[in-house]
Amino acid sequence: MNIRMIGIDHEKASLKEREMFAFTPIQSRQAMEAAVNNYGVEGAVIISTCNRTELWVSENEGSLVNLKEILYGLKRIEKEDRDKYERLFVIRQSREAFVHLFQTACGLKSQIWGESQILSQIKKAIEEARETGTADLYLEKLFQMAITSAKKVKTQIQLTTTDVSVATKALERIQEVFPDLGEKRCLVIGNGEMGKIVAAQLADCGAEVLITLRQRKHGAYLLPKQCTGVDYEKRHTVIADMDVVVSVTSSPHYTIKADALISALAQNHRPRIFCDLAVPRDIEPKVGDMENITLLDMDNLGLGKAELRNQNALAAAYEIIDEHIDKFIESFEIRSYLPLLQSISNSTSERICRNLQKDLAYLNLSDQDKASFENRLAQVAEKAVSSVLFGFRDSIDRDLWDECFTNLEKVVR
Repeated sequence: MNIRMIGIDHEKASLKEREMFAFTPIQSRQAMEAAVNNYGVEGAVIISTCNRTELWVSENEGSLVNLKEILYGLKRIEKEDRDKYERLFVIRQSREAFVHLFQTACGLKSQIWGESQILSQIKKAIEEARETGTADLYLEKLFQMAITSAKKVKTQIQLTTTDVSVATKALERIQEVFPDLGEKRCLVIGNGEMGKIVAAQLADCGAEVLITLRQRKHGAYLLPKQCTGVDYEKRHTVIADMDVVVSVTSSPHYTIKADALISALAQNHRPRIFCDLAVPRDIEPKVGDMENITLLDMDNLGLGKAELRNQNALAAAYEIIDEHIDKFIESFEIRSYLPLLQSISNSTSERICRNLQKDLAYLNLSDQDKASFENRLAQVAEKAVSSVLFGFRDSIDRDLWDECFTNLEKVVR
């Protein structure tokens, strides 16, 4: 089985270019199904965040589908427009791809270096693939191992000297303009996980915070403490009284348009910050051209600072990552030996049962009890032999597996 990925991220692609290949949650599910049903791959997972879009696929040996064609097809990019995007893609496979995923899960490839939000996003990606039915055994195991590795890195190693995330970086930039948020009014558009984090951080700084709610779902939301809900449809009305507006939704359309703001802000031209944390963007770029408005987006929040990178901690993180990648690779190498190990175990169990037939005769068991006893004996013997075999496997060099297990099968038979 081959595992490959194709990706576009902040290192090569601008925000505008990343928008072209971003997927909303609904689009992501539809695209994963299409990849499996229409393009001949065995499994598919899509990671779509503000920094990157990645398509992960598993394929049968010898089957190498054109990943660029899949991504172009899923995003409905016309053939005449494709040349201008060629430079943006990176394709990885096998261990190179595994290293990339594991490092990404740790925040080592994020625009804001060392941030933690990406781990939740990768968890969400594999969960959606699982629910959609496109996460096959190989991708499931790969992503779970990457998540386990990242958790170990996060709990055992301090990668940076400060807490870093998109939310904290946005707060830092907002406070560069408004150092004291205690008398400021803020509107957060979007009540998903990131929206709630931003709202809670603004409230912790003393700001008065409103967070939008969809009217039809009011009863389903738990708001952060000290935050007040406001109907999403009234967002342009309340903006007139706001100093800070943050938008972070998964909408494929603008949540704030410049034309709608002109009348809303006509009577009040005080300085304001609009912060767009979404990809595709929530706030129409022309808003940044309006008087007294500072517009922040994912490309101007600021990159992770090199001085935050603890080189000793980074080396320790790489060691953990390599250890978990080795475990993942070994777990699937051993799968090819499972039929042989099972055959050895079954043969040994049968021999034990045959050798005990005379002893069973002295117990004067009924036919039913004898059959039950033999069945249980076979299970215990098979389990014991399997335990020995797998322990044997773990104690010898990988290069010797084939020779050892093949010869052992001959001896048993």
